Amino acid sequence: MVVCEKCGYDNELGRIFCHSCGAKLNLSEIKSPSQGGKSLAKKKTGSWKPFWRMIEVLILLAVIAALFLALQVPSVRPISISSEDLTSSDKQRFELDNAIAQRKPAAIAITEGQLNAFIGTLGFQKSQGTGLEVIPTKLQLELGDGVVTAIFVGKIHFGGSVEKQLYLSYTGVPTIEGGHFVFKSVGGSLGSLPMGPWLLEKTGLFDRYYAKVFANLGQEKQTIDSLSSISVSPQEAVLNYQPH
Repeated sequence: MVVCEKCGYDNELGRIFCHSCGAKLNLSEIKSPSQGGKSLAKKKTGSWKPFWRMIEVLILLAVIAALFLALQVPSVRPISISSEDLTSSDKQRFELDNAIAQRKPAAIAITEGQLNAFIGTLGFQKSQGTGLEVIPTKLQLELGDGVVTAIFVGKIHFGGSVEKQLYLSYTGVPTIEGGHFVFKSVGGSLGSLPMGPWLLEKTGLFDRYYAKVFANLGQEKQTIDSLSSISVSPQEAVLNYQPH
């Protein structure tokens, strides 16, 4: 700082005239750092250190909290499935295939139990390798108000020695666009860590694991692609077919 000899005001370095009274400052009184004066550059740099240290601490805490949430495995809501659910789901698939083959309008209602009875017949593909290995143990579909939530539960093996549970949930709106089935994601979670649609799309994590489960649904996908629309409620999913 440069002290004005006239009014005593402390002016910042670099000024020629006093900010308070306008008198010309005596710049000869300013000492260089080598002569015992204060360095402005060092002062500015030092003043930011506590701020950046606080930012680094906050980022570290955020990463720790995210990892903690990601490793938590929420409880999965139990869905009762009976042998009748599996029989009726097979019957509904036949009715829908028959309607499409004969080009007759149809509306097939599927309950949550029937949908999961069919999903249970798909089986899982086990990852191979000696490094990171993912073993699926459960896939469940839950119906909501206009959305479907797919819950994937599995186990992660690291080198065959360390084992952790994996929980993925993927919520989206099932729809038909341009003659193809589309699952528009609206959110999801890794463990208890919520993930937005943008992050789900960029990471591709969810698509990769769910694709393994549904890899063998070639015929079923053709049937779904033939639908006109899909409507979902907490009670049932309705598959609508209207011939073009």
